[in-house]
Amino acid sequence: MKILSLKYHFVMFNLLILLMSNTACEEEESIRMPDFEVGMVASADIAAGKYWFNASALDQAEIEFDLDYNGFDTHTAETIELYISNGTGKATVGAYSTFPARITITASEAYAYFNESLTDFDDDGSGKDEFQFTYKITTTEGLEFSQFGQYYAYNPSLDGRFTGKYAQFYTNLPGFGVLIFDVRPPNPDHPNEN
Repeated sequence: MKILSLKYHFVMFNLLILLMSNTACEEEESIRMPDFEVGMVASADIAAGKYWFNASALDQAEIEFDLDYNGFDTHTAETIELYISNGTGKATVGAYSTFPARITITASEAYAYFNESLTDFDDDGSGKDEFQFTYKITTTEGLEFSQFGQYYAYNPSLDGRFTGKYAQFYTNLPGFGVLIFDVRPPNPDHPNEN
């Protein structure tokens, strides 16, 4: 009798292990993580001292940056369409297909995108203005990515790498969502603007 009971327990134990291992496989499949799409973002390497439009010398002011992209080893950009906005107006700066692309825009050119001139600076009485750059990237596969998503607005006037004023960098992301260039008088607290 004792042998029969031992045999019964052995069979039941093996059956239980078999059932649990089968169930574990099913549960593993049901909680599998989804496959995430890998996107891409534009990046800008901003030239030293050309991160803002100096309102005290608007006729000589210009910004300059190298436009590039980060495809996270998954995508290759065919073109980046770059847009500029000021208030509610938006215009196309151009479509670029060679990277990095050097972008240089004078204050006169920036205002001209909106049929304005340098005399339109401070027409609202705020003492400053800004131009925002956004983009649309088209990949070699025909996919399109825009500035929306997790990438922040980036204003180099707030970045310690340019101004020396802030203890930390404004962003350490591999790209930008909206690139903002201020039009303002020099700030005496910024060592690069004296």
